[in-house]
Parts: sequence; structure tokens; C-alpha cells
Amino acid sequence: MQNFVKTMILGSIVSGGFSLFGLTANAQNRDISPTILIETGPSDNPAYRRMVFVKYLNGSTVTSNYKAYNRREFINIPDRNASDNVRACAKSRATPLPEIKAFQRDEAARKRKNQTPETRNFCIKNIKSWTAGNKDKYLNPIFAGMPYVAKAK
Repeated sequence: MQNFVKTMILGSIVSGGFSLFGLTANAQNRDISPTILIETGPSDNPAYRRMVFVKYLNGSTVTSNYKAYNRREFINIPDRNASDNVRACAKSRATPLPEIKAFQRDEAARKRKNQTPETRNFCIKNIKSWTAGNKDKYLNPIFAGMPYVAKAK
């Protein structure tokens, strides 16, 4: 049941559907994003062009770690070791929205040219009005071009 709830929460992040995400009293009152490191690059599954890793952080500690090939199904990965990327996200600024939108344009161009996806990291943190609209503004460009559901075999 716990993995199902996590899948629903994460799936709602990028699907534009209902959201259980951020229902703590603190997040509701302040409506500020959690700290999330999103790493994207070429897929390790030949059925998919690109994949993402989503890491929820508390300081330099990874509290939850998932990988996804599409926008709705997130696979819990037990490895929670801090990497250089995790430490950098914890200590640096959040990725600005214009940089995320530039990635979306660049990735779309790479896909049209049949080029390998670029490996990129995005640090999402302290974004105000997160559930009131900024969640979609920040996450949709990162997940753009990925299928909404698993591909049929």
C-alpha cells in the first residue's frame, strides 16, 4: 500500500491530475516546494528514449529515490547514498525556470534530430505557490516528451 501511495503521489506531480503531494500542514500553509533533485538522461530500457530519477532531499540526505520511464509510474529505488549532485543541490540555488524551459526546447530539438538525450540535473527547492500552479510550470518542461503511461509490449 505504501508504494502505491508513493506512486500516486509522484504520478500526480507530473500528470496534472489530483495531488496528494505536499499535504503536510507546513506545506499547505506555506505552499512551498520540497527540495527535489531531478536527474534526466538516456534510458537504460531500450523501449524508452529517456528516463528520470527523482530524489527527495532533506539537506544532503536522500529521503526517497525513484526512477521513471513515463509520467505516471515511479519505481522506488532503495539506494539513498548522497552523491555530488545531491550535495550540490542541497547547497546551491534552485534551477531557474528559464533554464528548465531552455532544456525543454533543447530536448525537443534533440529528439527531432534523433540525437541521444542530454544528461541534466535540476534542483527544485523553495518554489513559492508550488501546489497553486508552479509545480506544473517547473516539472512539465522536464517531463515533456516522455510518455504518460508504460508502452505496450
